[in-house]
Amino acid sequence: MHTEQILADKHIKSEGLFTSTTTETVQSLRKKVGTLERCLIMFAMNMQVLLIACKTLKKPLLIWKTLIKMISLRKNIRGSEVIKLQKVNGKYYLHLFAPGWPSSGNNAMIKQELLKQSFPLTFADKVSFIFFAITRRCPLRCEHCFEWNNLNHKETFSKEELMQVADIYQHQGVLQIHFSGGEPMVRMHDLLEVIKYASPKSECYVLTSGLNLTWENALLLKQNGCTGITISIDHYIEELHNSFRHNATIFRQAVEAVKHSLKAGMLTTITVCITREFIAGGHLFPYLEFAKKLDVHFVQLLEPRAVGHFAGKNVLLEEYHLKEVEDFFIAMNSNPKYKDYPSLLYHGFHQRRMGCYTGSHSVYIDSVGDVHACPFCHTKSYNIKTILQAGNKTIPVRESFCPSYERTA
Repeated sequence: MHTEQILADKHIKSEGLFTSTTTETVQSLRKKVGTLERCLIMFAMNMQVLLIACKTLKKPLLIWKTLIKMISLRKNIRGSEVIKLQKVNGKYYLHLFAPGWPSSGNNAMIKQELLKQSFPLTFADKVSFIFFAITRRCPLRCEHCFEWNNLNHKETFSKEELMQVADIYQHQGVLQIHFSGGEPMVRMHDLLEVIKYASPKSECYVLTSGLNLTWENALLLKQNGCTGITISIDHYIEELHNSFRHNATIFRQAVEAVKHSLKAGMLTTITVCITREFIAGGHLFPYLEFAKKLDVHFVQLLEPRAVGHFAGKNVLLEEYHLKEVEDFFIAMNSNPKYKDYPSLLYHGFHQRRMGCYTGSHSVYIDSVGDVHACPFCHTKSYNIKTILQAGNKTIPVRESFCPSYERTA
């Protein structure tokens, strides 16, 4: 631990990753939401839910019962009353996987959830967002890669087929498309065209290691309709992140990618795989300090899963790890002391209380076209490439069983 702390001090304070000039430049690009503004916007958002509930459900008793369920749902997702709200391009975000408010996408999400809560036995689930691995190429060899067995083979999808897949799921009402890989930035030209094609109907995000996310490319992504960038940074200590990703320069590329994404005006998230070693080493709060200096909007904590490169390995978190992460998650989002820190996302919290949202709300299309309920728990339902080749625009019933949590939300 002493060695790691020396490394942390060296790379965060001494080597100029966060000089005063750099920090001021980044911070000036992000619009902070003050207490009064947050209260007013939260009130307006709640009134919007009430208005949509009245128009959709009509019956006062049903409206009341459903709103009570929605309040309980929100508590199980957030853990407590969240005091943070992110603002980008005139829209407000409580969560990465909810369209910005105000928007037609946000209204559609509210309506869908109201119907799901009101008529749980008869309402047909609609996919709200998809993760779509658009390439099998990646120059990194990340320890936790869930696409490990699919990488660096011939591409599955042409550019035209990527657009066709977007069409199929947008016809099903998809509100967000999160483009991943492999490394999606190695397919930059096609990525831009697919985002330009899909963005009028769905918010588009790019999940990347930071590779090739230069200022020029960040600006092009934004200009072609990209809403946000999610960048994987698995440690605030440069050597440990580089070692985890098996690339000597990827930490600095990732940090620069964050700056470029913010400067381009995109919702910016960093994601960390919270391994046993990461938690036991006391790295949760220092990582959030690191994220605060980067001035990102969200930090996403992902638990390791025994799939891909981790297959067959004992990587799952123990109960005492989970308790520490949950306490951290609640404190960082609800304690006014941390109101200036990024919003924290931790899906394990609601997954253990109400089931997993993947399957009922989303699907993952891997780089060979297999469709799973989730990126982290491989449960193949069908192959979307086969659907395209058959000229069929109707997709089969997807797998919604979660092998980790047994039920979907």
